[in-house]
Amino acid sequence: MLRTIGLATTLFTLALPAMAADISGTWDFQGSIEGNVVNMKCDFRQDTAAKVTGRCAFEGLGTSDTTGDVTDDKVVLHNDATREQVYHLTWNATLDPAADAMKGEIVVAEYSGTFTAKKSTAAPAAAAASTTASTGTAAGISGNWTFTGDVVGNPVNMKCALKQEEVKLSGSCMYDGGSGAPTTGSVSGQTVTFQNSAQNYDLTYTGTLDASHTSMKGDIAVAGVSGNFSGAKDK
Repeated sequence: MLRTIGLATTLFTLALPAMAADISGTWDFQGSIEGNVVNMKCDFRQDTAAKVTGRCAFEGLGTSDTTGDVTDDKVVLHNDATREQVYHLTWNATLDPAADAMKGEIVVAEYSGTFTAKKSTAAPAAAAASTTASTGTAAGISGNWTFTGDVVGNPVNMKCALKQEEVKLSGSCMYDGGSGAPTTGSVSGQTVTFQNSAQNYDLTYTGTLDASHTSMKGDIAVAGVSGNFSGAKDK
């Protein structure tokens, strides 16, 4: 009888489904689609149902909320990248046994590419931003900024009063010769993305901060065309 019970217990244990790996934390992704580099840094949180949520900061393509699932050693992620228009990306990956690296395929529209990713030991960008705000040990971007830019030969200059609350950005910008424009956006690591309107055009700015967070430069996207800009925090 005891041997029978032991055998039944063993079979029951073997029948239990394998626990999904946990990918919570900060990850660095490097990929390519049709020769176009697609790199990003992500902060993920995974719940007990193996659902993944988080935010990714692309190099030169803005930031994006990200969702996904983990099943055993398989990971599927979804997010959007913005370059003149919004592109929806699906990331299909296989984790290594330690769950600290993955590789797989990126799919966007009818195109595909490959990528690799590694888990970072650095603090998540959102946590770092929160720590900065609470301790003052490093500069945030709250304050007055002066921006100069150009889109296909048209100057795009403005002064902005910006307020950063953790990863959220809000404020107002005054364009040369225009009225005030409410501005919203986000900050993820060294990447800043914000949007506003001028003369009935919606503009999206995606910039990279310097180490001191007192200047940035990047791209402007508006009505299917793009340009570039630089900004400096007023002293």
